[in-house]
Amino acid sequence: MSFADTVEGIAARAGLKVVKTNPDFVTCTMGLAGGRTQIVFLHPAGDLAGHPVVNISTVVRELPATPLPSEVADGFLRANQGFKLGSFGILEQGGQRLLVFGHNMILDRLEPDELALVVAVLAKTGDDWEAKLGGGDRF
Repeated sequence: MSFADTVEGIAARAGLKVVKTNPDFVTCTMGLAGGRTQIVFLHPAGDLAGHPVVNISTVVRELPATPLPSEVADGFLRANQGFKLGSFGILEQGGQRLLVFGHNMILDRLEPDELALVVAVLAKTGDDWEAKLGGGDRF
């Protein structure tokens, strides 16, 4: 069974609708208050002691090609200390630098209610920060 098939099965039991874009990549679009949406991505992130790890993340904002000023980068790292679930990171993909908010979990131990909670928290937090940073409702 592929990674995407496994995630799709857990998501279905959690009441989440996902789209498999390839055998290793799944998306889930969450509807939020005020008609906003947030796309959450799920993809493999290696393994831990032989157990597959899933990275669950959402894009908050596209970043400029130039390095972030140190005070801005430090601010995001300090904000991470206040989160009970998830953290900011930078993803470079397809020539873009993206500020993401994500969390890793052990896939073969992931319960449907845990997946639903993590996806909901990441979507809400990512969307809140997207709005706070003036990003509209792009992601």
